[in-house]
Amino acid sequence: MKKLFLSSVLSVASLAIVPSVFAGPGESASGNLKNTANDCNTTSGSCPITPTKFSTKIYKVALCTSNPMAANASLDWDSAGCVTVFNNTDGQETGDIFSETGATLNAADITVPSAGTYAYTAALFDKDFKVGSHHMVYNLDNPPTPENDKRYVSTSSGGVAEGTASDVQMMSGSFNTFMPQIACTGGWSSTAPQIERSATTTGYGDFLNSGETFYGRVLNSSYEIPTSGSGNISSNPPSAICDGAAYLLSIVDKDTVVGTNTTGIHLKILAPKGLIRVNQGSGNGVATAFTAHGDSMAVKVIPITASE
Repeated sequence: MKKLFLSSVLSVASLAIVPSVFAGPGESASGNLKNTANDCNTTSGSCPITPTKFSTKIYKVALCTSNPMAANASLDWDSAGCVTVFNNTDGQETGDIFSETGATLNAADITVPSAGTYAYTAALFDKDFKVGSHHMVYNLDNPPTPENDKRYVSTSSGGVAEGTASDVQMMSGSFNTFMPQIACTGGWSSTAPQIERSATTTGYGDFLNSGETFYGRVLNSSYEIPTSGSGNISSNPPSAICDGAAYLLSIVDKDTVVGTNTTGIHLKILAPKGLIRVNQGSGNGVATAFTAHGDSMAVKVIPITASE
């Protein structure tokens, strides 16, 4: 029986469990003042940041020869030539995938697929997840410096506390729709809970390699896209909800080659920038809130050969 290890990366190219850190507007790359990758290009207001803690429930991962749910089509694993590599009808909680040990899925739920080349990786997640992170507000000087030398961490209620990165707590989030971009007003319309994003889309270069596309679908319990919803996608924070949302279907068009000497499968859950946002307040350096958002999430599959 093959054992599968589940670990986490924040970019396709990274093999590190810890989040990537780099310098940029409003950030610092020195000492303990590092922030996660973010889009905080001002000193106030809400902006996307990268999770440092993340947990989800996963039901199924499959390798497919074609897209199992292309635009204007129903979910169809069979016609897309999909082979299942992980399946748990009740779903399995991962726990914090950014912990030192990552997470391990049940070996009994793992199947090593037949040799071949698979063009798509599809994963079925629960709509609900947990996420947390930390942030320090920087000014726009050159080089940027902290506004008040205080680091803010998320609390389990979505509040803010002063602390260090180790003090981060996870809050609840959900894929009721793809916030904050998409409402829920029916079918495959432009406001339906489905998105297609490439590496050239702003912010998705941290999530995808060149030439890859992420296809996201919010599904109801019948594995169909909800056709109605409520709330306001433009409110702050957005309050749009798709009626009956139950799952996130995540699809990435990346070739996975399984050889005759493949002995296992390594899954990497991608929890990118945008699943959590920080409100940097009014510009005085005091963060006022962390909020979780259904933005994007995916799985990469890496075959393990007998020599590894």
